[in-house]
Amino acid sequence: MLDTIVYLIRHAETVDENGIRNTNEDSQMINEKEILSVYGEEQSKRLSVNEELTNIDVIWSSSYTRAKATAKYIAEFNKLPINLDSNLSERKLGNLKELGEFMKDKKTRDPSQEQLLDRNFRTSDGESAEETKKRMTEFFDRILKEYEGKKIAVVSHRWLNKIFPIKLV
Repeated sequence: MLDTIVYLIRHAETVDENGIRNTNEDSQMINEKEILSVYGEEQSKRLSVNEELTNIDVIWSSSYTRAKATAKYIAEFNKLPINLDSNLSERKLGNLKELGEFMKDKKTRDPSQEQLLDRNFRTSDGESAEETKKRMTEFFDRILKEYEGKKIAVVSHRWLNKIFPIKLV
């Protein structure tokens, strides 16, 4: 049996934004459209020529703009299309008012961290940490079967800031 290698890649640096955001779009939509900074574009270009990412068999990416922008250089270098899957998206935090209530007495002031401590908490239109884990697990179970013995690049969110290979033998 051939080794299966999965490279988990966090998207590159995004643009810092100040000012008024478009109030006609919800926070989830705004989050999905964040773009890479100039430095993030350069990070992505350097990443694409990393020796470990040559001869990749398949590339998967979150559908978020910043993940696709990171994956595009790897795809171009390897002459491959980018496969998109919404299961690779960030956890949907949901209703900001409900999230604010949840955070009212918390010490960390970081909603993502607090939701990891309470793995089943979710807002009415959000997603719990457990729900996120379930959809991610389903994605990886599927691609590990489908691409057994292949080199797989997966570009998504909040993993490590460097390439993190997982070798399955």
